[in-house]
Amino acid sequence: MTTATRKTHNKTRLGCANCKKRRIKCDCKHPICSNCEKRGHDCSFLLLAPSSQLSVKSVTSPRRTASPESLQQIDSAPHITSPSLRSPRPPSSGLPPHLRCDDVWRDAREKLSPSLQDLLYHFEYTTALTLASQDPAKEAWQIAVPQLAARHDFLTHHILAIASLHLGRLHVRGDERSAMMNLSASQMNKALSRYRPALENINAENASALFAGATLTAVYLFRQSTVEIDELRASISVKTKTSHTTAAVSKKMLESILRTIYGLRGPLAVLIPGFQYVLQGQMGPVLDRNWWPHPSTFPSTEQAIDEDRRLARIEELWTESKSETEPFSEALAAALLYLREAYALVSVLAQPDTEYPSHTSICYSYDSETETNLKDRGAIFFWATKIPREFLVLLEQKNRDALVIVAHYAVLPGRVRNTWWLEGLGSNMVIAVAMALGRDNWHLIEWPVKVLNVDLENAFTAKPDKLEGNLGEVPMEII
Repeated sequence: MTTATRKTHNKTRLGCANCKKRRIKCDCKHPICSNCEKRGHDCSFLLLAPSSQLSVKSVTSPRRTASPESLQQIDSAPHITSPSLRSPRPPSSGLPPHLRCDDVWRDAREKLSPSLQDLLYHFEYTTALTLASQDPAKEAWQIAVPQLAARHDFLTHHILAIASLHLGRLHVRGDERSAMMNLSASQMNKALSRYRPALENINAENASALFAGATLTAVYLFRQSTVEIDELRASISVKTKTSHTTAAVSKKMLESILRTIYGLRGPLAVLIPGFQYVLQGQMGPVLDRNWWPHPSTFPSTEQAIDEDRRLARIEELWTESKSETEPFSEALAAALLYLREAYALVSVLAQPDTEYPSHTSICYSYDSETETNLKDRGAIFFWATKIPREFLVLLEQKNRDALVIVAHYAVLPGRVRNTWWLEGLGSNMVIAVAMALGRDNWHLIEWPVKVLNVDLENAFTAKPDKLEGNLGEVPMEII
């Protein structure tokens, strides 16, 4: 007696959250199932999208805003339940967090599924402190941002993206790290799909939230650049010399560095039309730089003067071959001038006994032994906001002189210490530039290579992770 073979089909338990809720068959198509695509829903499979799928274009429905109900539906996807990924609940009088009178995140938290509420706790009690811990900007990130996130869904997604990215850093390897990195990319995609339409109408009501979102996008790109370049380096045989790597790898590494520069320029899209809105709004303490010293007051130390002379000599690259670079000399000169100003500004704000206040302070080291407190990390980033658009075009074209300027800029973020989202960025910038320049031009970046202790000959050998270890073993200044 023969029996009929039952036709196999995808089980509902493997389907997306929306199909489960509607009790319909899901075709499990990634990154968005056919049912969700047809109805314009946000498919929970987006949570599994790899970081390479990060896009500034919406991967969801074309609607401009999301209601609290739809946001909760979006984020009722498969939960990350490992206890090690959960942030500690707030130490308080024993009341549940949602009953605390000082729970500034309550309105934003109520929109989220339980697993994403845990991410929000991690941001509140850990990640936010890495953005500003002991200066006027702390209040903006810990009080103003929660209020803004309750009114602007894109900012909630930005926050969740950074919190999961942070957890991905603390979990050095394995499934937990992969899950957090994928979740971070998914949340950033959701953030950008809602952030972009809001840029079309910047006003007093949304300018502060847009500025906060642009800042978090830059943080995401800093860290993601390091992750991408480290993965590229790991994909190359340890026996491969840097000068023998493929053009494709070089191209991807340079593109990753370019994204960080564009990320730093992202807030300009908000500030150019909405500067006064932001300055007078809840994020004003983060933006205000009226107290910065005037350029005529620096550089301030013998080392700073020596470095300024070194930077000034870069101009000889295009003045000595004027016929070849004349169309680009103005853009190159402007980028170099702003770089010299950035170095000088850092030299002033890194001095311990000055009148200038701590604003968004950061640990900074001029050498391998001496660490100081740079009173405003904005001094490092302002270079990218000032360079002309023509200079970026030169970078995209792998112009030699533009690449040399970027390699010298890399020293500034490369000297930052104990900041997870800038970790490795400076040295990776130098390696990416070296590959784009070619071995014959390595002598032009000898100084940044030496300062950042980069071994160009063996840049693709395995390198130990300085922060490697279990979550509880990571120093608190890093977390």
